Amino acid sequence: MPSNPIVLCSEHFFSIPLTDCGVCVEVTVPRDPVMQQKGSNVEIPCHYKTSVGKSFVLEWRFAAGPISLQILYFANDVLYKPSRQADRLSLLHKPPTLGDASIQLNNIRASDAGTYICEVNNPPDFDGTGTGLVNLVVLMPPSTPVCKGSTSGHIGSDVTFSCSSSEGVPSPIYSWTLLDSKQPLPTSHMVQNQEKGTLVLTNLTLQLSGTYRCTATNEFGHQSCQISLHVTGVSKAGAVAGALIGAILALFLLGAIVLYILRYRRNRLAKKKPQSDHLGFAPFCLSVFIMRSLLSIHRIPKAAGKMHVAKFTKWPLG
Repeated sequence: MPSNPIVLCSEHFFSIPLTDCGVCVEVTVPRDPVMQQKGSNVEIPCHYKTSVGKSFVLEWRFAAGPISLQILYFANDVLYKPSRQADRLSLLHKPPTLGDASIQLNNIRASDAGTYICEVNNPPDFDGTGTGLVNLVVLMPPSTPVCKGSTSGHIGSDVTFSCSSSEGVPSPIYSWTLLDSKQPLPTSHMVQNQEKGTLVLTNLTLQLSGTYRCTATNEFGHQSCQISLHVTGVSKAGAVAGALIGAILALFLLGAIVLYILRYRRNRLAKKKPQSDHLGFAPFCLSVFIMRSLLSIHRIPKAAGKMHVAKFTKWPLG
């Protein structure tokens, strides 16, 4: 069943089906998006109804975002193609004055995807403008994805991998596999999101070590990337406990060193104390010896004309 045409006049910027167009230019474009695979040629349809005169003007614009750029302009039997698509862009019918303003785009690229605007002006038709919008979807296989994530982990910990392709229409589906493993990834240790391309491995075991491959797939092809994971035998809790025990042992060792130093100094002081007492007692002994020597002087009776001669007696010091 044929669909109703989309008719646009110059004072409107959205599709309005008109049953009584009067003297408006009537432009017809497909309602559904035009889909074509990357690298092939695509026709973008646009048909119109009007009595073409000398003032007839056809314009095509392209919008990949909010701003549209002119890509083709036909007026006074002259064709202009001011866009970078010029060498790949052409009219299906030359001149486009028989109701068919369709264009062809060769060797389409990902950057060609977007909205194409067909606009016909033919004064003095009433309101004088008809516009149609065509959405082009460029189908393509996934580009080579990029794998990211932690490459090491401890037993019992979790790691997360991500995988993403910058291109791919329709959007690719992502799947993860562990290479050189005869068994699929255990569901009890993994959470996988096939749309976002993430893989979460939980409660790691040594058996989860190895190389992981992510494959991005749609109906036009597939690409893959790889990332390796090394699981160590020390769990995170064990590492924390080991660090705590090491800190305690270090404190004990430091305390033992401090006690040894204090005891060593005390022993040295204990050895020096008697020596210092003996040295302090020596002057006292010397003074006692001198006093005793003075008190033990024996005077000899005077001889004729001779002086007294002192005789010293030896006194023991002890």
